[in-house]
Amino acid sequence: MSDSDFSSASTHFARGRLLQTQHRLQDAIQSYKQALELDPEHTPSYVMLALCWLNDESTSANAVDAAERAVGLEPEDAFARGVLALTLNAKAKDGQTAMIKDALKHAEEAVGLDPDSDFAHAVTGRLHLRLRDYAKAEESARKALELDTESTMAAEVLSAALLMQKKDGDHKSLIEYQLQRDPNDDSAHTSAGWQALAEGDHKRANHHFMEALRLSPNSESARVGLVESFRARSAIYRLQLRFSHWMSQFTEGRQNMIMIGGFVAYRVVSTLLKGVSPLLSSLVIGAWLVFALWSHLARGFGSFFIVLDRFARQALRPREYWEGVVVGGLIFASLGSVIIGYALGVAESGYAALVFLLAAVANAAAFTNNHHLGRHVYAVAAGIAGFGALYVGTAIFSGINLPFAAELGVVALLTGVVISWLRPFRVLYA
Repeated sequence: MSDSDFSSASTHFARGRLLQTQHRLQDAIQSYKQALELDPEHTPSYVMLALCWLNDESTSANAVDAAERAVGLEPEDAFARGVLALTLNAKAKDGQTAMIKDALKHAEEAVGLDPDSDFAHAVTGRLHLRLRDYAKAEESARKALELDTESTMAAEVLSAALLMQKKDGDHKSLIEYQLQRDPNDDSAHTSAGWQALAEGDHKRANHHFMEALRLSPNSESARVGLVESFRARSAIYRLQLRFSHWMSQFTEGRQNMIMIGGFVAYRVVSTLLKGVSPLLSSLVIGAWLVFALWSHLARGFGSFFIVLDRFARQALRPREYWEGVVVGGLIFASLGSVIIGYALGVAESGYAALVFLLAAVANAAAFTNNHHLGRHVYAVAAGIAGFGALYVGTAIFSGINLPFAAELGVVALLTGVVISWLRPFRVLYA
């Protein structure tokens, strides 16, 4: 390759970097490709191409290919290896733990190549965070911030790690520092919003998320937080959030033990109370069922009211919109079955209400599952339960003797019950 070709490749690369900083990614991609036409071994262009393709699901495989080419050309380049880790993480679906661990290996190799790279430490922290190793995520993020106090990725990782470990004091201090340093830091406002949600202050959370979106309209974390703040207008949903925040400080194994211990305690107490006071025993059973079912349904129920709010529903993605419509609709179908059944004296209305409620549980699980395999399994289960509930409801309230109504009702019930047990223990669930 001639010196002029090398010079021209560098010129195209420089133009691509300028376009990339202006968020004109498609134009930047063309510039990097032009640089590579002139110099097929121009490593920086491969690295930047990978970063341009990184956050688009349709080009995530291309991002991995570009990063692998960069690492192949310069194996000792810590930045290129860190970018490869990011691309593998972006390509990995939830539940594909082996790929995420492979990404972590590359991030740790980047740290080994350049221990003073804040980027390498921040990427390592992000991967520990995705693997739910919050203590190591915090350690890596703090190291990155020691090297560069303005590392946005490290600050975001540290914020999430502290929040998930329920280190609220440290988290508040981090947010205060970020906002004092830069009041227009969208990630700081996003972190402040999540902290406010954890404390049950949905109005303050809403304010911070709105501010974050004003500063960075494409921030997905701020958008998701804004939707959560709308759901948290419900006092019951706020209780659910606070319970989830309390549980997040424990490892997944301990969370499972707490759930099993709670179930055992409920069974023991309800059984003992049967001989003393059947009424108290029934109240304990009812309280447990409300707790167990509402932990599944609170989000979908909250989304239903967002759908009805002309302003708030603009923040919803299509999947979240339909979650509110379907799950909320099934919950109200259950309530309606009880009311209509009582008013018209329909003997089997209680059974219909139970089928609708458990179908809502199955659908709530399907809409919130991102596991690469489980999302399809849960979607099929939700479809079966939902169809069974509608079929049984039609048979009961129309008086029409529909074939196989009893069998479909049993299938819908069992599907809802199975999902209510699989989901808390994260079986094929992410």
